[in-house]
Amino acid sequence: MRITQVAVTPPMLADYPESFAPLRERGIAVRINDGQYPMDAQSLARFVGTAEAAIIGLDEISATLFEMCPALRVVARNGVGMDNVDLAAASARGILVTTPLGANSTSVAELAIGLTITLARHVIPTHNRVQRGEWRRTQGMQLSGKTLGIVGLGRIGKKVAVRAQAFGMRVIANDIAPDAMFAAQHNIEMTGFGRVLEESDVVSLHVPLTDLTVHLIDRAALARMKPGALLINTARGPVIDSAALAEAITTGQLAGAALDVHTVEGRIDAVLAGLENVITTTHLGAYTRESLIATTEMAVDSILQILDGAAPIGLMNPACWPPRA
Repeated sequence: MRITQVAVTPPMLADYPESFAPLRERGIAVRINDGQYPMDAQSLARFVGTAEAAIIGLDEISATLFEMCPALRVVARNGVGMDNVDLAAASARGILVTTPLGANSTSVAELAIGLTITLARHVIPTHNRVQRGEWRRTQGMQLSGKTLGIVGLGRIGKKVAVRAQAFGMRVIANDIAPDAMFAAQHNIEMTGFGRVLEESDVVSLHVPLTDLTVHLIDRAALARMKPGALLINTARGPVIDSAALAEAITTGQLAGAALDVHTVEGRIDAVLAGLENVITTTHLGAYTRESLIATTEMAVDSILQILDGAAPIGLMNPACWPPRA
């Protein structure tokens, strides 16, 4: 495969020019977006243009893009999660799609723990009151001795688990493909989804967005949760039915929720706006210097591996390997 151009859509990656040096040393032109992000379909197609490879972040990668950019042969995600990539359309055209497996797991796990502490101790509303000149304390929840329920014990969920155990939390988990060895090594009880909801003081979500996980946390699931429990979501926004969550928060069924992801990227769900015990952040999970460098370098490495005739690590459509001439 011949690659002469790589289009890079996340503008923040311009801060790490050294990550692209291996491409430039091979005579490959690297163009980094300095405008709108994520881009709309037309802008994305214009930006990718005649590039044979693209390093993409949160942009929607659709069949339309492939039609408008016929030279495109490689799509390298610089983050995990494939819900914004039409993998079937890519595979039908023989376009290789890669993801940097595990490169941002630590950053996301750290944020999940940070959000849990912040929510449990009412840090944000307390800060806001103090800034207004109100000196009032709110009784919080100690994490030690409590139960953390993890939905999705994959790369990120595992790192959340061991960090929670360092706080003295009991960890239970549910996963469609449980890693029995890891669970046994770390004294994590694998159990059913319903039991995770019913027994956990804190539920942390770490599942991909698929047809099976859209509104996984709906009104019925929220009703099964422990009264006064906390819900943490650093996975994908549509995993939670936001209207049902707002109702559960308002009625006191849940004591609070911390959401790094939202139904529509870049916009808080209106039903959650203004709720004091709901923390909303701007998809910060993987947004650390260390994570951005690691994911970008893995994306670059995947392109170099393809150029060298090796199946890239993190290839999401292995049936497309080896690539078409």
